[in-house]
Amino acid sequence: MKLIKSTRLACIMLAFGFFFACTSSKPTIDSLILSNQYDFALTQIEKQLAENPDQPDLLISKGEINTLIASDLDPRERTPLYSETGSAFDQAINLGVDSVQFEKINSIKDQTWSKEHNAGTAAYNTEGSSPENSIAQAHFRNAITLKPEESSYLSLATAQFTSGNIDEAISTLNTAKNLMPEVSPKIYENLGFLYLQNGEPDQSVFYYELANRDIIKSKNIAFGLVNAYISTSNTEKAIRLLDGLVENYPNDATIRNVYGTQLYLVTETIMNDLADAYLNNDSSLVSQIRFEAEGVGEQAEKELIQAYSRDTTNTNFIESLGVFYNNLTGKYLSVYEVAFEADRPSLSIKAKILLDFAIEYYEKLSQFTPDNSDLESTLEGLYSLKQSRFSS
Repeated sequence: MKLIKSTRLACIMLAFGFFFACTSSKPTIDSLILSNQYDFALTQIEKQLAENPDQPDLLISKGEINTLIASDLDPRERTPLYSETGSAFDQAINLGVDSVQFEKINSIKDQTWSKEHNAGTAAYNTEGSSPENSIAQAHFRNAITLKPEESSYLSLATAQFTSGNIDEAISTLNTAKNLMPEVSPKIYENLGFLYLQNGEPDQSVFYYELANRDIIKSKNIAFGLVNAYISTSNTEKAIRLLDGLVENYPNDATIRNVYGTQLYLVTETIMNDLADAYLNNDSSLVSQIRFEAEGVGEQAEKELIQAYSRDTTNTNFIESLGVFYNNLTGKYLSVYEVAFEADRPSLSIKAKILLDFAIEYYEKLSQFTPDNSDLESTLEGLYSLKQSRFSS
């Protein structure tokens, strides 16, 4: 690679021509490196390797010079030189190097990798999630070219994701996964997250499950898997995992809120089964299903209240309770229409209790979000329902 203009090269050659005329010895490769005459040093190396390619010391110097030339370039232009560095080092090792030479190779690679990776981190902290965090990505690619370290793959994938390139981030981590002799849970976890963000929940579940066999011990992985299960409508697995999470992290309000929401979905299904049992005039099944519906519904309510009690100003938790009571009111009123005459009074009482709670929490929500037309409309509908169904 010629990195200087021909006129400059001519001047360098003339200068060295004068030097040779005044002395009887040629400059060594090391002296050329020390004087920053990298292009001329490479020329001398190539000549000597052409005469005798079995010289690992020259190949090591060639790799080192390429890293030095690269340091003066824009980060986005360095990768080819780092590739040449890696190739030169590999050739040297294949020829056979002693312990000192091997240590020098590792030292050059480690130091240059560290500079590139740290520069990438600094650039990312500056560029952040902007679509143009290309400098950060370039540094991480350079680091990977020098040494395929997991941390650089993860950092590159993060930069790609935050700039909106999810497919590229997935490709980066899949490359890392295929190269690593032992894949860490972190790569699987990140792949699970990325596939979920990319609208591929089945793949997300696959990688989240690979991330950790004892998944409850890692809350982030476990919660990511919960989201993946929810996205694939696998409520049963989501609830099973949430049950373990609540037991291990009892003070995590978000987990309890999600758990309560998923339990409501189960309650909703049971209430549909209850309506079918009434329609089929199966009194034995009705009793069984009513008991189950009330039990699961109460558990869902308990979890949602537990979440709210830990943060009474969280509008998401308040709204979750409002939606829960509102929807369950509708379910009980629907079952009421097909229920046995003897069961209707108790179903009506239950619906009224739920409706009052729905109004209470939507009114709480309105205090935090005044002038919300949708919320006002919901409350008007609840007031109207109470007036028409339970005014007497």
